[in-house]
Amino acid sequence: MSRNTRRSTRGDRTSELIENVELEVKESATPRRRGRPRLHDPITEEEDDCSPRKRNKAAHVAKRESDNEAISVKAVGCLPERERETEELATYIEDVLAENGSGSLYISGPPGTGKTATLTKIITDRDLANKIKMVYVNCTSMSSAGSIYKKICEELQLQAAGGTEKYFLSAIEEYLKRKHKTIMLVLDEIDQLATSKQTILYNIFEWPAKRNSKLILVGVANALDLTDRLLSRLQARCELRPHLIQFLPYTKPQLVNILKTSLRNSKASELFNDAALQLLAAKVASTSGDARRALLLAKSLVDSTDKEHRQMKRTSAKTDPANITTKPASPPKVVQIRQVVNTLNQVYGSTQNMDEDSAFPLQQKILICSLLLILKNGKSKDVTVGRLHQVYKTVCAKQNLLSVDQTEFLNLCSLVETRGVLRMQGKKEARLNRVLLQWDEDEVRNVLNDKQLIASILSDTSCVGK
Repeated sequence: MSRNTRRSTRGDRTSELIENVELEVKESATPRRRGRPRLHDPITEEEDDCSPRKRNKAAHVAKRESDNEAISVKAVGCLPERERETEELATYIEDVLAENGSGSLYISGPPGTGKTATLTKIITDRDLANKIKMVYVNCTSMSSAGSIYKKICEELQLQAAGGTEKYFLSAIEEYLKRKHKTIMLVLDEIDQLATSKQTILYNIFEWPAKRNSKLILVGVANALDLTDRLLSRLQARCELRPHLIQFLPYTKPQLVNILKTSLRNSKASELFNDAALQLLAAKVASTSGDARRALLLAKSLVDSTDKEHRQMKRTSAKTDPANITTKPASPPKVVQIRQVVNTLNQVYGSTQNMDEDSAFPLQQKILICSLLLILKNGKSKDVTVGRLHQVYKTVCAKQNLLSVDQTEFLNLCSLVETRGVLRMQGKKEARLNRVLLQWDEDEVRNVLNDKQLIASILSDTSCVGK
């Protein structure tokens, strides 16, 4: 349904809740520019160390002011509570283009914190689209890490001399040497390209440092420390070191603002008790800081409350049809704290410890324990997301808890992954992703701090099955 189409009924308005807020922008002028991030200009033979380039800054500024075609990246808007990140990203890209140079960015943050949405708003700007060649690749769609070279060649319409990774890589690097429009290469979920020696990631991050490459590389992933942990060689050469932008989990006040913006723009602000809204924001902030999760829960609560209200009106009309036209319209039902608590108990198992950011929520604890159970008692140590989800559901049933579906379970795995407990190796089909435990059992026991729960799960080998 188009956002511009407004319905008169409250049911139709509330159905737009999630779409309106996830894409809601604050119409504003171009963000005020702050200090310029360090750029990665092409290296010359005389500039092979980390000392700053000696350039005539006054002349450079004068040239930019007199250049009638000076580039200005004007973001079409900012996601709520992501104004600072949008400004930093737009300023970096604008400065690289203004100097006709190259650069690399690494954007990190847990799921649902606005990384891809913010980046999308920048790269869809019309002024920017006229100045660059845009290449966007979601790396989870790659059958193997090395197939990224072939995908980039396809996007750039390059012909390789052969069909192997070596030929596709050579075609890309030869193209970067030739005269071309600035390329902006966005690799979403770039951690999926990790290999044992990280050769592919190193090759890609070295491209912007090549002479006259005119490439803006943007890597996006959940892990905050990917470049430090997997690509330590980048830190040794400052021209290869990417500029980092972190999207931290949303805090409670930020989520309250996002939810209120959602309700206000959906004309449903009267449908949510303020205390209930505060409770919902506090719980999501303490578990994941995922705005998408908060919006989905809010939408579910508003929809169910509205449905209950309409059902009551229909029942009243059947029992007293004569007075239905004379009775004043009953006020809409409002989402109350009790309903929020019930929903949170179904999703998370408990509404306790909402402000303890370091604590693992119950559902994540069960996921981790289920993985331990498979590794200790399963015949195969090769655990997939699909297999883990089956055991997790069995464990939840034995513990008399509600389990989440596979889509929600993938989100749980991603949240646990951002905390370093496990790692997922991607395939085209999400349920076939391999799940690898990064910590040993003692570390897990100490962090989960729930001996009774761990013992009860690990002792029930029947959950693993045959």
